Amino acid sequence: MSIINLIKTSIYSLKSHKLRVFLTMIGIIIGISSVVTILSIGDGLKAHVNKSVESSNANKINVYFHSNNTDVDINLIEPFTSSDITSLQKIEGVQKVEVSKGVAVGFDFTASQAKYFDKNVMIFLDSYQDKTLDIEYGRKFNPEEDNKRQIVLDSEIAKELFKDPKDSIGKGLTINDLTYEIIGVLKPAGSFSFTNGISYISKNFKDSVNTSENINTLDVYVKPNYDKTEVFSEVQSNLAQSHATLDGEYKMEDPEAITKTFEEIIGGLTTFVALVSGISLFVGGIGVMNIMYVSVSERKREIGIRRAIGAKPKSILLQFLFESVLVTCTGGLLGIFFGFLFSKIVGAFLPFPPVLTLKSFVGSTITSVLVGIIFGIIPAYNASKLDPIKAIYK
Repeated sequence: MSIINLIKTSIYSLKSHKLRVFLTMIGIIIGISSVVTILSIGDGLKAHVNKSVESSNANKINVYFHSNNTDVDINLIEPFTSSDITSLQKIEGVQKVEVSKGVAVGFDFTASQAKYFDKNVMIFLDSYQDKTLDIEYGRKFNPEEDNKRQIVLDSEIAKELFKDPKDSIGKGLTINDLTYEIIGVLKPAGSFSFTNGISYISKNFKDSVNTSENINTLDVYVKPNYDKTEVFSEVQSNLAQSHATLDGEYKMEDPEAITKTFEEIIGGLTTFVALVSGISLFVGGIGVMNIMYVSVSERKREIGIRRAIGAKPKSILLQFLFESVLVTCTGGLLGIFFGFLFSKIVGAFLPFPPVLTLKSFVGSTITSVLVGIIFGIIPAYNASKLDPIKAIYK
């Protein structure tokens, strides 16, 4: 049987049972539309994050000093001076240099020096308001304590300052000459978290942390088409020469790296939810298999007659398999349409527009075809193996 005749025969067969075919396609439509909606929202969120980075600080790196001697007060050794800003701006590839006000795009972190007796560390701070803190030791903040100087420490900072993090509870930590009571220690966030390394205080105190004249971190803006790593290497070398007596190392915090981690989290969650939603595709596939078995049972005489006049088993298999794929592919295309339509409706309540990428479109179409093949192959194979004599007289 030619491809054209195969298509015509399959379409004619499906048209003779319109309602049954449509009801079978509903499972495929629901499954594909759910996946497309979730992928569109996820891709839209990632595009929104990328656009925010590109329009603001995509070319910014944050430079800070990490002392090898924790007994030294960084406020006394002055790892950065005003003259460093002038010197660094002369480096090729550097657009401008300014005192840091935060360390990442879209995240209002503040960097400062923390001291516990003779131990000093660089600490990144954020306000705890609207944050869900995963506490390992101690307790969370109480809303009525906004005006109290309290802090929940990052687990790594707690380990650096105290031999055992749980021993830090109730101790006093000095930041910019102000002492904060340590009321909790966070659980290790892991490398997959974009809030790793952050400690938390009240917003009232966070806004006033970096008001001292000492410069703790610098924001270096890199010119377009220059590699950040190469520019930072020059910056690092310049600062090391200017402060040769300091025992430590100048390091880089790349805001774009945090954004990429954030994108990975979005992508991972989107994929997981899409896979969960795709369970309905399995249900839809079972429905396709069921209707194909019914179709084979109803058309045994037709199959027997075709076999008797010379049709090969391969032709029978291809016809029923093509009918199965046609059902799932049609349902898939309708699912893509309704999924994108629904994502647009949901997007009206979101701060960013959903995006249907070519990858999502092609992936959904291929998935529809695969569902048709996987769940249609067994009924099609059984049809091709029918004995023509028995099939005619049944």
